[in-house]
Amino acid sequence: MISQRNQEINNSYNFKFYKFILPVYFPLLLISICIGILAPAIPAKVNWIGGSIFLIGLIVGARNLGEAIFAIPVGIVINKLGTRITTITGSLGVSFFALIAGLSPNGYLLYFSIFFLGAFLGLFGISRHSYLSKVVPIDYRGKAFSRFGGVSRIGYFIGPLIGGLSAKYISFDIPFYIVFVISAIATLLMYFISSPEEKYLSQENKNTSKKVTQIIKENKYSLGVVGTGLFVLNLLRESRHIIIPLWAFNIGLEVDDLGIIQSISSAIDMTLFYPAGYVMDKFGRKWTSVPSIILLSLAFSLISFADSYQKLLLVGLILGISNGIGSGAMLTLGSDLAPEDSNGPFLGIWRLISWSGSGLASPLVGTIGQFLSLSLASFSITGIGFVGIVFFIFLVPETLKKNHNP
Repeated sequence: MISQRNQEINNSYNFKFYKFILPVYFPLLLISICIGILAPAIPAKVNWIGGSIFLIGLIVGARNLGEAIFAIPVGIVINKLGTRITTITGSLGVSFFALIAGLSPNGYLLYFSIFFLGAFLGLFGISRHSYLSKVVPIDYRGKAFSRFGGVSRIGYFIGPLIGGLSAKYISFDIPFYIVFVISAIATLLMYFISSPEEKYLSQENKNTSKKVTQIIKENKYSLGVVGTGLFVLNLLRESRHIIIPLWAFNIGLEVDDLGIIQSISSAIDMTLFYPAGYVMDKFGRKWTSVPSIILLSLAFSLISFADSYQKLLLVGLILGISNGIGSGAMLTLGSDLAPEDSNGPFLGIWRLISWSGSGLASPLVGTIGQFLSLSLASFSITGIGFVGIVFFIFLVPETLKKNHNP
């Protein structure tokens, strides 16, 4: 059902996406580039300072751990302080801890800095999610969040190129200093350019102080049942980043072959965010999430039969398409389900469920692949995907209840 707030926003102003480009989407692009830069920069620096393979994995995982641990506290803080303060603080924290990471002479300080950098990335991400869910009318959320996902994907695509090249040709510390500068620019941009429609945020009840247990109880279906679908979909999405490289090496492909497969898959993924948003707002959220999880499951079932470069490339194409058509789907669904009086904490829990699914992918695929076989690992992910398909078709509600077409 469209909430009273959404009705008021729909009736109070003519929603225009161009108003959000400079104050919202451009800073998001900058922060996403920063995340992409860190992907090759963190393991490269750990290796440079003499860290073991175990330490590399530990420090690389510190960012996600920081995001996950602080997800719920971050949501509570957002509800108390408002999204503008927390978004700027999140970006500023990323800048500060990137600088500390660049200056870190050992693994201990590097782990500390990456952990808290992750926490502030979570603060930024949940704040942006909460902000858009408050000011974007429900009839436009599909487009808003598909663009959110699309812009993030573009940043993740550009960032590793900057991080890898700067680390190779300048120094292993330089990528962190680049992140420091880029995130500082994003902070200044958001500070001096107010996000549109902020007057509607004054209607927030920032004094609402529901306990997390109460929020979970009041939204047990959304967080329990729908959250299970979210968990499974994100597990599948993250698994593709693990299985494709492992399978490529298993069939004897070179690193450059793998790079081409991943690049083409990512490029296709990036191009589909606009039609994904249109479909979500025109026909409904499930019109993208259901095809996305079906195609993901299908692709994983085909991996075991990909015994050549061309066949694995085809699987990569299917994975790119399947992830692309689901761009912004879970962000939109979370915003539609979030209660007005506890928007921040709800989205914090929502993000925690999402990150938990992503976090389980690597150990699950690695364990099955190590002790059984990669083929069984891919079929196991397919099986989990079928569970998700059932949830999305029969148990996840269609949250787009429209009075008109945008």
